[in-house]
Amino acid sequence: MWIGHVAPGLVAKVFAPGVPLWLLVLAGFLPDAAFFTLNLFGVESFQVHEEFARRGGCFPYATDYPYSHSLVGIAVIGIALTAAYILLLDRSVKVKEAVAVFSVVLSHFFLELPSHTPDIKLHPAEQSAHGVGLLDYSVTDFIIESALFLWALWVYATYAPLATKAGFKRPGQRSRLWLVVSFLLFQQAQFCFGRTPTDEIRWVYAPLYLSQILVSCTSIGRLEF
Repeated sequence: MWIGHVAPGLVAKVFAPGVPLWLLVLAGFLPDAAFFTLNLFGVESFQVHEEFARRGGCFPYATDYPYSHSLVGIAVIGIALTAAYILLLDRSVKVKEAVAVFSVVLSHFFLELPSHTPDIKLHPAEQSAHGVGLLDYSVTDFIIESALFLWALWVYATYAPLATKAGFKRPGQRSRLWLVVSFLLFQQAQFCFGRTPTDEIRWVYAPLYLSQILVSCTSIGRLEF
């Protein structure tokens, strides 16, 4: 799953308007960001799998990510981000804000379960793996993820406090919203229908996906201010 991970952060903004939008979006992506970072250091890995590539789908990779994508690992990442937010903010953090940050991180696991072929674990040492395999169906995945993202964006644009939408509500700034929509849908199209031009995963795809996460968080965060 890719832009589907943006949805929990957009919806959470309605319930926790004091948390920066960019941070909520990052929270949804954070297990992926952790995975790509660990990949660069050789702790976790993913590589093109010939059989997966032959049968098509969005994700032709064999993965090894017991820390960043197990339920326990994602919960630890969520606790770490929530603790950092509480400790670094120069005001008291409301309980609902802390719950929102943690919940958005944790949502990553439950969105990955229907998406991935069985490669998701409950804890790093688990022998079995879980997953339904939606990513094997490119068109279906594109429709579902795009719809989930657009629905969440509508929830944010409709129900979040006006003060949290100044970035695209000000006169002359409406285009920001459509640029974000176009950019995210383009990413999803590339994710679902693009083909891997190289087998160099560690030093090409990991930095590329990390860059996309950072740019996505920044561009969506601009909707707020």
